[in-house]
Amino acid sequence: MVKVLKKDKSLEGFRAAKVARACKKAGMPAPIAETIAKMVSRKIARNKVVKSGQIRKIVFDIIAKVSKVPKNWMKYKKPKKKR
Repeated sequence: MVKVLKKDKSLEGFRAAKVARACKKAGMPAPIAETIAKMVSRKIARNKVVKSGQIRKIVFDIIAKVSKVPKNWMKYKKPKKKR
């Protein structure tokens, strides 16, 4: 099972349903949110521990690849790139 390292340094098991729920709260339709959650779980399946920021980056990368995404889905700020 993949563990998620949260900002407060605690570990939690990864759940795709939590990602889907966050996407729905951001304004995405339910089927698309569930598809994105499945794609995220496939991408991180080989890892043992993943940071919560990495999951956000993966979600935003997937959304950026889909060209038909309405702008109002992006209610949350993108994570800043570190230099």
